[in-house]
Amino acid sequence: MSSVKTPPSKPTSSFKPPAFPKVLESLTKNGGEVYLVGGPVRDCFLARKTKDLDILVRKLSFEQIKKLLQPLGKIILVGKSFGVLKFSPHNSEDEFDIALPRTEKSTGTGHKDFEVSFDQTLPVATDLQRRDFTINAMAYDFLKSQLIDPHNGQADLNNNLLRQVHANSFPEDPLRLLRAIQFSARFNLAIEPETLVAMKQHAELIETVSPERITYEVGKLFLAERPSVGFCIMRDTGILKYVFPELHKTVGVEQGKKLANDDVFLHTMRVLDASRSDKAIPLAGDMELMLAALFHDVGKPRTKRFDKAKQRLTFYGHQTLSRKLAEKRMRELKMTTLGINPGNVATLVEHHMFQAKSYFTEKAIRRFIQSIGEELVLKLVDLRTADNRGGKYPDGIHGVQRLRKRIVKELAKKPALTVSDLEISGHDLMELGIPAGPALGAILKKLIDIVIDDPEKNKKETLLTLVRDTLGHQPT
Repeated sequence: MSSVKTPPSKPTSSFKPPAFPKVLESLTKNGGEVYLVGGPVRDCFLARKTKDLDILVRKLSFEQIKKLLQPLGKIILVGKSFGVLKFSPHNSEDEFDIALPRTEKSTGTGHKDFEVSFDQTLPVATDLQRRDFTINAMAYDFLKSQLIDPHNGQADLNNNLLRQVHANSFPEDPLRLLRAIQFSARFNLAIEPETLVAMKQHAELIETVSPERITYEVGKLFLAERPSVGFCIMRDTGILKYVFPELHKTVGVEQGKKLANDDVFLHTMRVLDASRSDKAIPLAGDMELMLAALFHDVGKPRTKRFDKAKQRLTFYGHQTLSRKLAEKRMRELKMTTLGINPGNVATLVEHHMFQAKSYFTEKAIRRFIQSIGEELVLKLVDLRTADNRGGKYPDGIHGVQRLRKRIVKELAKKPALTVSDLEISGHDLMELGIPAGPALGAILKKLIDIVIDDPEKNKKETLLTLVRDTLGHQPT
């Protein structure tokens, strides 16, 4: 690995840095040196749009930077001990993370705390030395139009390699284990052999990282077109058993009458990838759908049985156990930080085994929608499509697709599915002399059942007549 004293190089033609932000001109006019650093530099090589820019400023103190920028926009102090601030210029959607050069060392439980030393006189190369991977350890000098690349990150990007900056990278911050995984999957990078060995060696350190930080990286992994790439790396490095132990237990579990040399884990990976990017799945990429795909079969190892009469493997009730395991893992990883509703994911997991051919009448479709909920029913159908995609016959999705179209058609009619959709209310029933309480609620429930079977009966007078005659309630 190159020394940190490697001289700056001229960027290649594939490197297209953003123009120097004019709002930062006051920094350079007052003697500051301004650099683009880290991920945004990498993204310039990958032709990826970067909204927020990471900026390194030398030769100005934290207070000087703050004083110069404060009249120009909003400043949020991320932490003065880190020498970092967020700057949002007036009348602009841009946001800058502005920092001084620093060195840092992870300390404390969960690797939340760092011993930081920042110094405006530190060379840029020294700041880059603390970074995780060579592709993130580059800087661009705006004024000199020079790329500073002391660890050959540009070469690694050209060779599609992910390489740690130094041998102590993972012990220094074990979250980098998951960062390596999501970078590899998202950017199609092979993990350099020594780095891969280090990941295996330090896999168990991931247990020292806080759940919130782990979940954040898992969310990034779900952005990959094929998240399975990352989960397979987790499996191969030994990280999976610490982050998703219930998924780890599916490795090597025979699927039964499925593909040759298949197991539940590999099936799950195909389902996950389909839930992320399959063109036959309209909601592909939805986070709740993807999490449901990830957890949908985790109950299989504990429910696996061989049915002698049928001469085949069975996994009866695995969906119920999968739901419980999914709820436990989502709770422990605090996955609400991804903006998902764990209850929705659990419902999808529990009901993923429904049979599309069972819903051949409009009445049955309405009851199906009601049982799952309007907001989830299409996700559930898409999960079933993804599950089929991961099976022995991936093209066998026509029945599920037909059902989806019929559900969409039925939803467009805006059928009454809940008590609140009825054309009468509890107040109307009380005017008939029915007192508020459980009996009134039971009547409304009977009415919605009637209306689901026959939507034409959802008229106020019709429903009142049903209450008087069919349900046996007379005005008082």
